[in-house]
Amino acid sequence: MPQMLTPVSFADPEGPAAGGGNGPLSGGVAQVINPWRWFTSVFGNQFALFQINLGRSSSPETETRILDEVGSYGRQLGRIGDALDVLVKEFPREGLSDHAIAALEDFSAQMREINRIKEKQRG
Repeated sequence: MPQMLTPVSFADPEGPAAGGGNGPLSGGVAQVINPWRWFTSVFGNQFALFQINLGRSSSPETETRILDEVGSYGRQLGRIGDALDVLVKEFPREGLSDHAIAALEDFSAQMREINRIKEKQRG
């Protein structure tokens, strides 16, 4: 005959009456359930279920500090793009191959599109 387990009452702080002491799981059962805490303890305060790995860094601590203190990759690329756009606009076209001119024009078109989207977001 299979052995029957005696139910444990969690409402009684003294534990099960028949056992005369604390039974299994008879301690305090009050618990705050915060699912965000599960993510932050696992993912280090990231509120994402996945992480994009852009490759190995030779100095991840330095890279993290730059991202925190200087700017995101998008912000860094935006500033590089803005500076390069100035140089591309001022660069003389004479003597360049058709391919080189097309590359400069493609870059300028891309920067115009980026600026259009930024203006739309601001306005």
